[in-house]
Amino acid sequence: MRNRLLVLSILGLTTPAARRVARSLPGSLLVAAPHGRGQLGEDAAAYRRQMIGLGRNPNIGAVLVIGADRTRVDLIADGIAGGGALVESVALDDVHEDALALTDRGIRAGARLMHAISRLRREPAPLASLLVGIECGHSDATSGLVANPLVGAVADRLVDAGASVMVGETLEWLGGEHVLAARARTAAVGEAITAAVLRREKAAAATGVDLTGNNPGQENIRGGLSTIEEKSLGAIAKAGSRNLRWMLQQAAWTAIRGDDRVKRIFNRIAKRSGRKAAATAIARKLLVWMHRAVLRGQTYGAHETQLTT
Repeated sequence: MRNRLLVLSILGLTTPAARRVARSLPGSLLVAAPHGRGQLGEDAAAYRRQMIGLGRNPNIGAVLVIGADRTRVDLIADGIAGGGALVESVALDDVHEDALALTDRGIRAGARLMHAISRLRREPAPLASLLVGIECGHSDATSGLVANPLVGAVADRLVDAGASVMVGETLEWLGGEHVLAARARTAAVGEAITAAVLRREKAAAATGVDLTGNNPGQENIRGGLSTIEEKSLGAIAKAGSRNLRWMLQQAAWTAIRGDDRVKRIFNRIAKRSGRKAAATAIARKLLVWMHRAVLRGQTYGAHETQLTT
């Protein structure tokens, strides 16, 4: 937790004032949205969620919300405050549309917030609450010998202390999936690992893509790696040696493959926006449906899906 002050301008109109405020508060972070008006329905709701989500980032200790009208500013500020951060807000409504007065009021409010978060002190937290994500970083011939095994040793220490470690990049398990599957806590997890790698391999083959020069990439090849198998065996060393407990999959792709209605919606969206955008749209629709199911006390089931475009 870094407990930074976030100066959040929720409207393009107040961005110049927000910049002046942030410059006057060394150490603060500025996020200035270019829009904020003219959005309707789900577009406006998504925008509000984005603003609130930024303010609720765990590395933010306090937020100064800057906007034009008091109603919109309060909507965002109240949403952020619900996450536990200190929040103050200023609006053009408060200063009779005077941008200089808005800047002055913002600097004063920001200074109060910075003083408040400067008094916060570190608190101990159990390692069991820690979730660590492990990512690849331009592997070369030494990665599998030193760097990745070191990360794996750290992962083992963390897991032994109760933390959780997550490793991704399914394609970079290719040729080493049997090593991971052998560490699976259950046979089902091992089978899921193998199946995930085979799907990625088939997807690449179906498009006619040659993994050589693609993965491993040119930088990997220059570093001494010649095949995806060489890269994979080094890459999976980052995951340590403890049992693999779960295999997480993107729910959207599972639904697309397994539900014909979802697949039709996906194909329709993909034609106009591309596959990645379509998968994101499906993920959102699944979340909306699950939220409704929870509110209504319904049982989750793909056959009950009510998805519309």
